[in-house]
Amino acid sequence: MLSGVMAAQLVVALLALTSLCAAAPEPNCKELVKPLVLDNHSPIYGKWVLHVASWDEPGLKDDLIAVNSSWVELSASSDSAFISLYWADRLREKCLQGSTNATVSGMTSHTTFNINGHTSYHEGKYYETCSDCLLSEDTTLLPDGKSKGRYLFLFTKTGNLEPSELETFKKQAECLNFPQWYYFGGTDLCPDLRTAAAENTEAEVEPPEN
Repeated sequence: MLSGVMAAQLVVALLALTSLCAAAPEPNCKELVKPLVLDNHSPIYGKWVLHVASWDEPGLKDDLIAVNSSWVELSASSDSAFISLYWADRLREKCLQGSTNATVSGMTSHTTFNINGHTSYHEGKYYETCSDCLLSEDTTLLPDGKSKGRYLFLFTKTGNLEPSELETFKKQAECLNFPQWYYFGGTDLCPDLRTAAAENTEAEVEPPEN
């Protein structure tokens, strides 16, 4: 009799598990991950604040968590084959910022960063995402062209994100074979040194008062 009761309980437990699994279907990756064609660059132009990121190799984590906040500004270049990129990262004790150009071909961009004498190479892909958001997959390349690993960055115009949009990002990360590792950027952003430099220049040329 006891074995019969246990068997019945086991059946109920298995049915409950089956129901739970059925309630959480796999993400529809075909609909969630749609490449963004960059022939018309304007959808990605503007200033973007990093909200959340994921990575697929454990060795990439330290580089990411060293950054307290990050923003980028993408704009048109005089050459349509390039995008002008300005970036600013707040580290624990200082801000780093600079500019570079990204070459663009179809759905892929290639960017070289030179930071404090260190050169890194990156291959980027962009995907359709929420309104006022920018979703970028970044592959860090070694000098021999091999991949060091990938990041998935979600930027927003304000740095804020709705909970439902965050859940969509997590599903997109799953579709792109990222582990469930997430880093959230802060909103204490580095000031734009270009603005400060322009203000100083204006002050220097301002005529004296009579």
